[in-house]
Amino acid sequence: MGTRVEADREVWQRVLTAGGVTAVPRGVREPAAGSAEHEMPVPDEVARAVRELVGRQGVPVSALLLAAHAKVLAALSGEPEVVTGYTTGVRGEPLPCRLTVAPGSWRELAAAEHAEAAVLAHREFPVEKLRRELGLTEPPYEVVFGPIGADENHVDDGVLQVRWSERGGRLLLRLGYRKDVL
Repeated sequence: MGTRVEADREVWQRVLTAGGVTAVPRGVREPAAGSAEHEMPVPDEVARAVRELVGRQGVPVSALLLAAHAKVLAALSGEPEVVTGYTTGVRGEPLPCRLTVAPGSWRELAAAEHAEAAVLAHREFPVEKLRRELGLTEPPYEVVFGPIGADENHVDDGVLQVRWSERGGRLLLRLGYRKDVL
């Protein structure tokens, strides 16, 4: 095994064996089969504020959106450490992304930039194969985050999918969810 492969394996083994899956609160009165999807444009003033914050912080927009995603997951779950699937557009499945959400300003959520960078740096490693080797049968996440430009062919992944895109200069949020859970 090469040093790079060993480093990748070590990173993913640590992520996969750290335990804990961020569960989505169940909120359906009458469960139904299938899934649903909703797409909505982000209000122009919010999109403008996001871009300004990205410029001031010097972080990629994907890291800021991931930070917001993690903040919402932490609020919903009541847990400061969350795990989400991260769609990289390279692997066949989203990769687990573990983040700790500390209370405070957006500047303190820069951990999302580091978590995103770690996922992207090690995205070529066969994580699903390692999961099988480790005997892990439960999914590592319930929620999937898709940054702008990510592969969107994972509609059946997780309980909730939060995907971002741009069309015609507008920032769009697309939510997909299983109707038996949400």
